[in-house]
Amino acid sequence: MLTPTLQRLFTITLAAAIGSSLVLGPTTRADAMQPGTDTIRIPRPTTPQAAVPTPSAARSAVALGTRVRETQKKAEVIPTLVIVSDGASFLDAISHWTPELRFPVLIDDGSILAADNIARFVRAFAPTEVVRYQADGAAQGWSPGRAAIEKALAKVWSADSAEIENLKKAWTAKGHEPPGIVVANEKDTAWTAAIALAAARGQPLVWVDDEQAPRDLHKWWPEDEAAKLDKYLQETCAKSGLSWSDLGDTLDAVTLCGSFPNIIQVGPKDLRALTDRIGRLRIDGPARWAWSGQIFGNPGEAAYRAMCPLFLSSDEAWLFDTYPKSPPWNDFSLAQSKTMLAPGFKSTLSESPGANASMWREKTQHPLSPGLIFVNSKGNADFFELESGYGYCGDLPTLLKPAALHFIHSWSLQSPGSRNTLGGRWLERGVYLYYGSVNEPTLAAFTPCPQVSELLAQGAVFSGAARRDAGPAWRLTVLGDPLATVLPGAIGPKSSAKLPLQGVKPLKTEAAELARKGDFAPSIRAFILAGDEEMAVKLASALFRDRPAAVNQAVAKASIPALARAGRTADVVGMFQAANFKSDDNSTDTEMLRDCLWFACELSLKSRVSPPEASTLELLKQNLRPEQLDQDLIVLGGAWAQVFDFAAAVGMVEGVAARQTEPHLKKKGQRAIEEVRKSRR
Repeated sequence: MLTPTLQRLFTITLAAAIGSSLVLGPTTRADAMQPGTDTIRIPRPTTPQAAVPTPSAARSAVALGTRVRETQKKAEVIPTLVIVSDGASFLDAISHWTPELRFPVLIDDGSILAADNIARFVRAFAPTEVVRYQADGAAQGWSPGRAAIEKALAKVWSADSAEIENLKKAWTAKGHEPPGIVVANEKDTAWTAAIALAAARGQPLVWVDDEQAPRDLHKWWPEDEAAKLDKYLQETCAKSGLSWSDLGDTLDAVTLCGSFPNIIQVGPKDLRALTDRIGRLRIDGPARWAWSGQIFGNPGEAAYRAMCPLFLSSDEAWLFDTYPKSPPWNDFSLAQSKTMLAPGFKSTLSESPGANASMWREKTQHPLSPGLIFVNSKGNADFFELESGYGYCGDLPTLLKPAALHFIHSWSLQSPGSRNTLGGRWLERGVYLYYGSVNEPTLAAFTPCPQVSELLAQGAVFSGAARRDAGPAWRLTVLGDPLATVLPGAIGPKSSAKLPLQGVKPLKTEAAELARKGDFAPSIRAFILAGDEEMAVKLASALFRDRPAAVNQAVAKASIPALARAGRTADVVGMFQAANFKSDDNSTDTEMLRDCLWFACELSLKSRVSPPEASTLELLKQNLRPEQLDQDLIVLGGAWAQVFDFAAAVGMVEGVAARQTEPHLKKKGQRAIEEVRKSRR
């Protein structure tokens, strides 16, 4: 039964929606200081597509969410997080799941991103114990083939094999109906998500090869090739004997686990989202047979994005709305969304008037913990426009816990594998479920946020709540499990059962042993992964204070993110100085640490009372972030003038700008010079 609010929202007509087809790209206001960018821009079509909600799709989204949540709640959860470091151990651990009992498994590949993701998961999951596990004979770098993955799936459901008829018998015996299919390439690193979601949700695995779907995330894929993939999936579903052709039947979701092209090219200047094409009978028609979502990334990233919707629950939401309270912008009001979310969420709202760059930085100066985020903005792939002012990728909030994100904005997921785009940085910061755009969609293409929020509060799947457009496939995509729901209460009860794995080692014990032996970097990392970040911070701070000779680059890399989250600015600066990173070190780990440095120093840089020391300013100057060179220089220039004088600040900025050779960086440098000079007036 649809609520009065949904009934009212369903009266939005196609003509009205097209009439409000405002673009979400950069503003053309005369007073707007747009950041320089070299992001590809593609002209928008003359006829924008519009979101036209349909009651039947909304009911199907809620019904599918109910099915998924009921299946999920049948499985008790052992409150132990299992951490592995190789594919064989991951697959072996998953094979010990059953429809009635499971536990989360994450992969530690030694990177800072893996440590951050695991730490986020631990804060949200609150395990009674974190253990490390390695299967007998497991080796680093091993990836299973199709046979090994299918064997694990069959074992979970006590099926004779992963052949569809055998799985159907096993599912029938358990009173289970598969909610969708999981599509994977055995050569793709996202196989970890494929086996986890197929096993946990009871879904068949559909295999594709590189010819059917190239593993090239940022390729613009010809539409006819994408259509062949969808036709193959339709034929496979039909052969299964399961109903699939309409929303509301058995198979209502397609989970794409692989680095398949996220953009489809219909024409020279006409792009669409892969996940809005897959699951439709045709690209230019409204008929949808399934909702689709995509998970990509290395084995650790993919596993994280699969485990979050299976094991985490949050009743907190964070909403930031830069849109005015006038038509058509107020159709997307996050104040109304807050009301719709109220039955299930405690929401924090920031809105216009006042939703400017200053407010954004105030609200994000500390890490955020809500598991659901809504942001309404405008901009491009590498910056977002606020009521006044701009933010870059580095200005996105640090997330303490994993989060689902609804982001009304243009271009953010144009290149989701790049951390120099908003989409890539949101994912790096811990977003596991994301609805956003691969190109300029126009405002009218988004479903009004209050409607999305109300359906989410009713337990609808995230993919169905966000979409439900009755027009052709368009430029909005879902990254993450399309069967994920965000309403609290979908996780099964805690189990007192013993973990069905042999030879596990508690991580806190490992951390303490490493510390006693003087292996401080792995010890600090182990404390963080075990959920004892306070001990990691204490150990790192003690080393920096009492045993500075022990602080090497490995210790600094392990410590800096935790120290930054804890607000230990002096320790972050000291560790960064001790690490002595090279200015041309552009590895992802080092770039993430530069973000931590700037995050830790942000408040002191703006202080009129106690600005940073000269050595800290010099360190920041040596670690400027190219993707937001102008903003970093503007902020640094203000502090430089406090510590030295205005002439010295201008000279510093001019010197940095003069050394730039790339055109877009020269432009950013020039903007910084102009803004710093203007600050004297």
